[in-house]
Order: sequence, then structure tokens, then C-alpha cells
Amino acid sequence: MKISTPKRFHSLLIILLLTIIISPILDENRILTIVFDIALSLILIVGCFTVSRYKFTPWVAMILAIPMLLSTWSTQFDLNTPQLQIVGNISGSAYFALLSVTILGFIFTTRSVNGEIISAALVVYLLLGVLWGFGYNLIDLLHPGSFNVPDHFTRTEGSSYMYYSFITLTTVGYGDITPISGMARSLSMLEGIIGQSYMAVLVARLVGMQVAISMSKEPRK
Repeated sequence: MKISTPKRFHSLLIILLLTIIISPILDENRILTIVFDIALSLILIVGCFTVSRYKFTPWVAMILAIPMLLSTWSTQFDLNTPQLQIVGNISGSAYFALLSVTILGFIFTTRSVNGEIISAALVVYLLLGVLWGFGYNLIDLLHPGSFNVPDHFTRTEGSSYMYYSFITLTTVGYGDITPISGMARSLSMLEGIIGQSYMAVLVARLVGMQVAISMSKEPRK
């Protein structure tokens, strides 16, 4: 199974890290919101190229990315509406879920451990955080008050929920943002479980592949 070149995984990893770092400080600088929108757009575009070796996946990814792009850039012109935000978050959640599953399938079907696989594994982990961030923002849009968010937190483009998502994914749990509704609590617990399970299974998989490769290279007696 082929999916992409290593450089695409490296590029996607760098853009994801940039987006995650910028998101908590969006309200501190107007320019940062533009940089964030550019970075998010690049994730959507590069993500499509990352799965371009598949027959239908890149087309589905592009269809899902379009509403998210419209929702993202409409905020720069004060044209974003609640309905467009909901559609954008739904398409964004579906897009990142598709990307995560596709790259995860590549990781678990490969038979070697190299820089490409490591970058792909890190990309999936970060994509899970972004995916849940969109999910939390969608819940808040559909059911306002599902989270207890302090007044000093910004909700620009769901940046607070992106922050909350990665805190939950890594099971740090500072407690500054807390889920209130049943759906919010369920989604938070699921993210914590998946985050820890992913790391455990991933490490076991990579170590197992490396051991198998080492044993295959040993001379037979």
C-alpha cells in the first residue's frame, strides 16, 4: 500500500505543530489569526496530497475540506454565520477523521520502521487532537453551555476547545475548562482513552516491527 512520500508527512507534521502553537494566542494579535487560517488551510490542502495515492480518498477529502475552508476564511470578512460554523465544524471533523483513519491504515500495514512511519504516527496523534477540538466546538455550537469556559479564554475559531482537546488527549487535565453536559463528558472520556490507547498500541507496534526486522537480519545458524 502506498500513500505518499516522507516529505509530505514531515510537512504536515510541521504545519500541525504551527497551528497548535498559534491557536491559544489568537486574540493577542490580529496577524496571528491570519497565520492560523493560512496554517489550517495548508493542513487541509497538504492532507489531500498526503492521501493522493488512493483512488477516491483525496476527492472525498477535498469535498469535506471546502466547507471548512469557507467557514475559516469567512471570519476574516465578518461573514461567518452560526449555520456556516456548524457545517464547517461537521466537515472539519469528518475530514480529520478520514485523514486519521487513512494514515493509520498506512502505519499498520507497513513492514518497516523509518522516518516516514514515525512522522506519520505523530501526525495521526496530532490529528486526533484537532479532530476532537472540532468536535467540542461543534457540541458548544449545537448546545451552548456544554462546557464551563472561563471568561478570559478566547473562543476565536474554537481555539479554547483546541487547547482543551490536547490537554485531554495527553491526560494532563488542568481543570480550567470542564465539560458539563453528558455529551461533552462522554466525548472527553473517549478522547482520553483513545489518546492513551493509541500511544500504547503504537509503541508496541513500532517496537515489534523493529524487533522483527532485527531478527530477520541475523545470520541463521
